[in-house]
Amino acid sequence: MKQPLSEIVTNVFDEQRPPTTYGDMIDEIGQHGIAVILILLALPSALPIPAAGYSTILSIPLFLIGYRLLAGYDTIWLPAKLRQRPFDPKSFSSKLVGGMLRLIKFVENFTKPRLSWLTGAKLTRSVLGILIFALAASMALPIPGTNAAPAFGIFLIGFALLEEDGLMLIVGVLASLVALAISLTIIFFG
Repeated sequence: MKQPLSEIVTNVFDEQRPPTTYGDMIDEIGQHGIAVILILLALPSALPIPAAGYSTILSIPLFLIGYRLLAGYDTIWLPAKLRQRPFDPKSFSSKLVGGMLRLIKFVENFTKPRLSWLTGAKLTRSVLGILIFALAASMALPIPGTNAAPAFGIFLIGFALLEEDGLMLIVGVLASLVALAISLTIIFFG
């Protein structure tokens, strides 16, 4: 049986866990695919907790993930230098981690495997790669209002991929398109 995302996140951010490296963390959660990384990178920006600067920094790996999905990969690649960087769960705000877990547990109540063929299709992955690339570009902008909605769209897409929930994927794509429309409106008319 697949480990629930709330357990994965609890293990990754367990303050009792000894410091490790980003490479070790990616290897540990990489068995669950690219979806968990999408979720973890999008969540801090999707929460209504002020996180100045998070979105711009987190958008960079999201660009790379969008590219990897578009290119047909289902794994994360990190440069050797980044793989060796220390990852210390204690360096993350307990308020942020708590908010992440509450949102994850809430969404877990609504997801289950359905329309799984949609989440695994090669064409779907390519389209999602383009969409995530565009959402990450919106998150990278230092303009208020262009971060949370795109991050939430990526969060929903990641969750749908993890749970093989095609219905959640459709909801995530629709939310992402709305987020992009909002971002474009803010950019052009804001």
